[in-house]
Amino acid sequence: MMTFKVDNLKDMHASLQDFVKYLLSCGITEDDAFYGRLVGCELVANVIRHCGEAADFSGGVEGGDIVITVSSQGGSCYKLRPDLPDTRAESGRGLYIVNVVCGGDISFTSGGVTAKIKLGGKK
Repeated sequence: MMTFKVDNLKDMHASLQDFVKYLLSCGITEDDAFYGRLVGCELVANVIRHCGEAADFSGGVEGGDIVITVSSQGGSCYKLRPDLPDTRAESGRGLYIVNVVCGGDISFTSGGVTAKIKLGGKK
């Protein structure tokens, strides 16, 4: 399991690169590591951009899944759009992508969101 706290996009990218290295050290494929980084990036960026808060990240491999939990002090910025956003929309696509990559395996708490990505799954 890897954890970090980040409050800006520059540090987010460096921390997520470390997360990818961690995932690869767990023996998962490059493709699965890519999806882990993608989901982590979208969830953390959502907190930083839309909540204006630091994001607490926790991620690792559990059984046949990459499990990522992102939370914040406010915790009210997690709104997934299960439907495809308007093609002209300026926002809302990132969390839609998370929903698709995770096959809908996402759960919400008062302080955050946990997303599970099936290893070796078709996206």
